[in-house]
Amino acid sequence: MAADSAGAPVHLAVTHGGRTVDLALSPTSPLADLASTLADSFDLSPDSLKLLVKGKKLPLDPPALATADRNLRQALEGLVGEGPVVAASSTTPKPIKALVVGTKRSAYDSLQAAERLRERKHAAFVHHQAHAAHARPSSSARAGVHSFATLAGGEDDPERYRFYELEPFPQSVPQFERRKAMLQRLAQDPAVRDVMRRHKFAVGVLTELHPILQPTLLGLNTNAGEKVSLRLLTNALDGVRSYADVRRVLLHELAHNRFGPHDDSFKELNSQLNKEVAAFEQRDDFEPWDPVAAAKGGDANREEAHSLNEVEAERVWDQLKFGLEDYVDERRERAGRAAEERARREKEQAGR
Repeated sequence: MAADSAGAPVHLAVTHGGRTVDLALSPTSPLADLASTLADSFDLSPDSLKLLVKGKKLPLDPPALATADRNLRQALEGLVGEGPVVAASSTTPKPIKALVVGTKRSAYDSLQAAERLRERKHAAFVHHQAHAAHARPSSSARAGVHSFATLAGGEDDPERYRFYELEPFPQSVPQFERRKAMLQRLAQDPAVRDVMRRHKFAVGVLTELHPILQPTLLGLNTNAGEKVSLRLLTNALDGVRSYADVRRVLLHELAHNRFGPHDDSFKELNSQLNKEVAAFEQRDDFEPWDPVAAAKGGDANREEAHSLNEVEAERVWDQLKFGLEDYVDERRERAGRAAEERARREKEQAGR
């Protein structure tokens, strides 16, 4: 290698996305300085940087920098091969042409967020798989027969009619504290407890639905009260759904303690439960479960804040699938149509 000037800088002409930046760096500087300069010059994420010189790659991501034992000059000499990295003081510096590979900071942050969301969804999926075998309703539940009979207390004991256990998904699933608090609030809601005692409803386990699978399934009643599962998380897993919406779904599922199919008897009971909750919360001695809404002004605002909008609820519920049996029937129907279509095509091909 030809002699060069010890104090002269290393000149680089670095290109990314059609844009070239000329750099002059100290040959003895650490590779971390080069990585920082490139990231700032092209607005790239430091976690994705690579420098290409003559088809050879120089990784500049944090793991590579952590183990790097060469300075800039030494690293470039391994890429350039023949010829000086630093020009002699008497010559015009000729920059080393290089290409930087990396991801824009904004795009990289989005990718990282998507990856974190995927990991959270996978954790929820693993939990769901472990419990899926216990979430399938029996034939008696699909027929609307009450099978949750292992209750403490006598028939007239008001404490008999309650949620016996609360089972939020584990802490590996997002929003654990908020999900746990919502289940506790639902179980302790005085209006909900009132309708459960009034209609002698009991639920063995109040838990959650898988936050990803069957996103239109908002609730599920297994074995007419053995277990009620509610969708608490938003689809993006970045928060929980509104308490009022989740409670409406809970009332719907409680109606399945008595009626399985979504027939007129079921709809009448569901409407009655909503009315009873609204009436309970209009009592003078009722302490609102939503102090913020109630504080906005008087009984009129309280009534508006707690309006259950039954017509809209029925419209939405008619469009959604609240029972696993509906989901299974839908899958069977789709499979049947697909089989008929395959048979038709095979028949047409055979006739040609």
